[in-house]
Amino acid sequence: MAHLQTSTKKRVLFIDQIKALMIALVIAIHVLFAMIIPGAWFGIHIPSDGSTHPLFAGISVWLLFFCNSFFMYMLFLVSGYFVPRSVHKKGVARYLKERLLRIGVPLLFGLLLINSSSLLLARLSPGSATANIPWRELPFNQLGVLWFLVVLFAFDLLYCAWVKLRGDRFALNTSVPTPQLRSWLISAVVLAILEAVMTTQKELWAVVARLPLGGLETQGAHVFTYAFLFFLGCKASSHRWLERLDPHLVMRWFRFSIAVALSLLTICLVVTFNGSLADQFGKLVLLANLLNPFIGWGVMAYLLLWFQRNENRFGQPLANAGVDSFGAYIIHSLVLVIVLEVIGFIGLNPWLIAAAGISLGIIISFGAIHQIRRIPVVARVI
Repeated sequence: MAHLQTSTKKRVLFIDQIKALMIALVIAIHVLFAMIIPGAWFGIHIPSDGSTHPLFAGISVWLLFFCNSFFMYMLFLVSGYFVPRSVHKKGVARYLKERLLRIGVPLLFGLLLINSSSLLLARLSPGSATANIPWRELPFNQLGVLWFLVVLFAFDLLYCAWVKLRGDRFALNTSVPTPQLRSWLISAVVLAILEAVMTTQKELWAVVARLPLGGLETQGAHVFTYAFLFFLGCKASSHRWLERLDPHLVMRWFRFSIAVALSLLTICLVVTFNGSLADQFGKLVLLANLLNPFIGWGVMAYLLLWFQRNENRFGQPLANAGVDSFGAYIIHSLVLVIVLEVIGFIGLNPWLIAAAGISLGIIISFGAIHQIRRIPVVARVI
């Protein structure tokens, strides 16, 4: 019993630390996204964007591809990891009631206040893509980054339906070995093909973009991978696979992932310096999505292993940031609009805009939500 208590405490600490890092990367990537694709972030326009700086544009595009290969994957994996024991402890009805509260309230708050405020404030940006759009035509009901909550709740519903059909069979069994190289390779190949196929469905994503589900069009190509990792997390929970990773296999795949990622960086830089980034961007997206599982598997495994071994290096402060990470994700859209609008007026060098936007976006998002969560009612929800 003492061993189980210690193990559980360790698991929660290092996973909270990972969550904090993943959300910080999400905020950082959204800053770069706003800079290299003017108008894509709630219509905001930054006068000094990266289009005239090939090195900045090339590295930014690569960072978008590289981080997208693991940070949302990791969030779905760790989300699924805690679902089985919660359902087992609370029962399906109580679990879904609490999940509806913890996901539904932030979703409504984000849609009605955060997204709408972000859209209206972004119109004040010089050259904003939404400045001349009539109010009645503004996309106030778009999900934006809140797509994550909708997909996560859908996966929760699927798992609970499975429990209702098959019965709750959750029990710890650490005798089951962790998946080995062959299993990971097969899953990477299958999901890479699925991501590539989904990426080519341009008409489908164009329709999604016009619906209130707008936001999902940028992530829809990964939906099968998200589902795989969420339910893998559910399975891993019963066998504590995340705490029992094979270090030798992790390091082998991580080296392979870095090699693939650096190859992708080379391609991005070559395309950018040839002046054909805009023309070839669609092909780069297809290539990046095809490579996502091969890069993501190694990076996720390495992060899980590293944080388990080094959780005391950052300790409780980073874990506390992980607890605040869900709320930081909800409000970061509005925070970034304000930060980028202010910095954009100044007209700094794009490298300085990116550094300042990322730093301020992360600090303000986490700092603000940490203070807001001091309110007990708010803390119960986020």
